[in-house]
Parts: sequence; C-alpha cells; structure tokens
Amino acid sequence: MKFLLLLMCLCLTDDANSQLICSHQPITALAGDDVILQCHLEPPISVSDETVEWTRPDLDPKYIHFHQDGRLMFDHQNPSYYLRTRLFMDGLMKRNVSMKIFKVKVSDTGRYQCALPSLQKEASIQLIVAQSDVIGSDKPVTVTVGDNAILPCHLEPPSDMRTQTVEWKHNVIKPSCMSTRNRKDYLDLQDENFRGRTSVFHEEMIRGNISLKLTNVTELDAGSFTCNVPKLQSQVRRGFINLTVEPEESRNKGGQTDDIDGDTGLSPGAITGIAIGVIAVIVAVAVLMKRRKITTDCARPNTTGRNGQNRKGSEKDNAEGNIGEYRYAQFKKRQLSLDDNA
Repeated sequence: MKFLLLLMCLCLTDDANSQLICSHQPITALAGDDVILQCHLEPPISVSDETVEWTRPDLDPKYIHFHQDGRLMFDHQNPSYYLRTRLFMDGLMKRNVSMKIFKVKVSDTGRYQCALPSLQKEASIQLIVAQSDVIGSDKPVTVTVGDNAILPCHLEPPSDMRTQTVEWKHNVIKPSCMSTRNRKDYLDLQDENFRGRTSVFHEEMIRGNISLKLTNVTELDAGSFTCNVPKLQSQVRRGFINLTVEPEESRNKGGQTDDIDGDTGLSPGAITGIAIGVIAVIVAVAVLMKRRKITTDCARPNTTGRNGQNRKGSEKDNAEGNIGEYRYAQFKKRQLSLDDNA
C-alpha cells in the first residue's frame, strides 16, 4: 500500500514538474504544403489518456483540433480545418503532442495554442503561410523554324508542384497544349498541332519549375502561351509567355551582301579589324617593292663615265673611247719592256 502511494506521488510530481514546450521560432510554409506544429512535454510523460486542445483564439469556433477519449471531437472543430488536422497517436505515449495540418492556406496564418487542461499546461506557436505566384516571362522567346524552344515559367517563391495540375494553353490554337499532374502527362485533350512535341521537366517541379519544352517549332506555334495552375492557392495562378518564330531563311540573312539598306551583317569590331588588315597588306607590299628596286639597282652595270656622262652616245664617241684605251695599253706595254732591259 505504501508502495502504491509512493508511486502515485512520484507520478504527480512528474506531472507538476513537466513543461509543455513549443517552438519559439515561427513555422514558415507555402500555401499547399503540409506542416507540423512541434510541441512536446519535458520531461516526457504519457498523455494518451489526456485531453489535448489546439486552438486559435482569433477564430470562432476557436478549436482547430479537440482530442478527447482517444479521438478527434469533430463537433468542436472549426469547419475550415475539417479533415485537415491530426495528432500522432503513438507520440502521445511519448510526450509528443504535435499537430499536423494538411495543405495549409494563407488564411491559416496565425498563433496556435496547445493546451493540456488536466495538467494545466499551455504553450503557443506561430504559423506563417506564404503564397507562391506563377511567374512567366516579360521577354519574348525567339527561335527559328525547326528549332526547340523552352517557354520559362516557375513559382515564386519556389513550391513543390508535383501534385498540382499544370495546364499549358495557346491563346489561338484550341484546345490545350499540355496538361500534367503527379508526374503524369494528360494528352487526351491536346491539340494535334502539338502532339508529340511537348514535355515538362518533372524532376524540376519539386522546385517550382513548370516550364514547357516545345520541339521542332513551326510558324503556327508563334503567339502567346498561358501557364495555368488552377488549384493554386494564390492570387496569381497564370503566367504568360510570347513565342516569336522566325523563318528558316533568316539564319543566313546577316551574311548577304546585296542588302538594300547596306547592312553588312558585321559588327563594328569586325569592320575595324578588316580595315587594319587591308592597311597592313598595303604597307607590306610597298616595303617589298622598295627592297626589290634597291636590289635591282645594285646589280645593274655602271654605264656612266668619270664625269657622270652616259657612255651611250654616238658611234663616234664610242670609237674615240676605244682608241684611247688602246693607246694606254701600248704605253703600259712599252714601259714594262724598258724596265726589263734596265
């Protein structure tokens, strides 16, 4: 008997000393996400038989989740949270009184209170729910016929879109270009013009990337596209992207030389480079010609006389020159003979 009384006293002491602790930091989530509002008893004690109340004082009725006798009491619950909350039944035996809210809304933002009335324990936690907007592109996407195009569209701030329905539509061509959900593409209502040419980046949708890839673009694809997330909890569920498709002939337009506008298709830097190259060639040719002239002049025989007069005179002048050379040779020969006799 004394042992039972001692055990009861110890249990009452543990209950009195336990504290209900919730996160002091606000819990931030995006609309459509699932969140857990963390709350537990320290030191741990079982509360599986206790009444657990989660409330929002600013609502009427204020009860978000009313747990009693091992089950949720729906009669007390605020209708906006119907079938969106739960406690962890196994956790109640191990101090955990956290509550999970499924698919939170922007209207779920507020301060939540967790209470254990029989233990006179209470704590609060703040939840902030932000909304993601669908963002298209302000700049048009320009491609040439036959190319592939990526029409950019994403969620800002990023949000997991794998469970959301994403629809792509052309503002002229009906019906839709593409529809996808849960990593599966629904093409039953797809226009024949886009059949077999559209895809999304399923592995990127967890980060909010819902861009569309369009292959083998045709001129009929040109126009405005709409990216729509119909069940997104946001004021901006649509993004818009313009696609411009140029004819295939435009690939070589920049290289034409008979452009009536005189457009060479060359950048200013390229034109400057060509001009410098032409000048360099002209200078090199001039230097080469000058060197060749000097070499030729050096190799040409001297045809001028002692006084600088041209030897190309009349036949008489040439004859006189030859006689003078002959007399000089005879003089030298005679002089050598005298030297030998001496």
